[in-house]
Amino acid sequence: MKFLFSKKKKKKPDSTASGIGNNGKSCAVYAVSETGPVRDHNEDSIAFSFPENDKKSLIAVVADGMGGHKAGEVASKMACDLLLDYCVTNWKQQAPETLLQNAFLEAHQNIIAAGNSNSEQKGMGTTATSVIIQQDIFYIGHIGDSRVYMLRNGTLRQLSTDHTLVNQMFEGGEITEKERDNHPMKNVLLQALGTTPTIQPQITSEGWEIREGDRLLLCSDGVYDALSMEDIKDLLLMEQPEFVLECLSSMAISRKVSDNFSALLIAISSEVPSVPAVTKEHTIAK
Repeated sequence: MKFLFSKKKKKKPDSTASGIGNNGKSCAVYAVSETGPVRDHNEDSIAFSFPENDKKSLIAVVADGMGGHKAGEVASKMACDLLLDYCVTNWKQQAPETLLQNAFLEAHQNIIAAGNSNSEQKGMGTTATSVIIQQDIFYIGHIGDSRVYMLRNGTLRQLSTDHTLVNQMFEGGEITEKERDNHPMKNVLLQALGTTPTIQPQITSEGWEIREGDRLLLCSDGVYDALSMEDIKDLLLMEQPEFVLECLSSMAISRKVSDNFSALLIAISSEVPSVPAVTKEHTIAK
């Protein structure tokens, strides 16, 4: 299995890859990952693949690492590599929800083991938010506070649940939505790969049918810290998906986002893609 890596601090909306889906549907993928105007290195990673050259299928991941001595970079890259590797290897042997569950558990144990074997990386961890598209159904696997959104028929929904202390307080009725979004502890995670003995990732059991015009956005917290839900909706409503992430990047930088920011856009259409399909794993690791 071959991985293609790009190692740059700053990158414009990077890649466009398309695959014809079932019933003529296609998945076009666009990705960007930037250090941002404040940080001096990028702890985010992005990866996607059309498994076994099956253009009806897609696995995509966004991860946001944490840890000293650039260990966050190591953890997020490991998460992307391990999740893709497990899913691609076992694509035909396991149901999507089983694939995601096992992939997350295996990645978690490997990141813990890597941290325990290197004192500079001990305790490193990472969020991971992933989407599988298989036979016109998409499933999500998620842990941490990166997010996956779906735009359908002009309506934007957040499909992932933030595994944060502040979101737990909000769901418990202790604070308001406004207090949650502006809370000084909003980035305190309750779950992440590599940081706790056990994990309970959010895994979809049934999935959603993909439809013409759907757009899925996977992103790290640097995106939604700088952009509101309305901002994200307006961007995803843009007619040309190749410009969405370019505009997202410009907006985040102009607002002096304080974190790295990464986003992966999946656009669903019935049109024959004008660019060749990517048939090997493609990883953007910053």
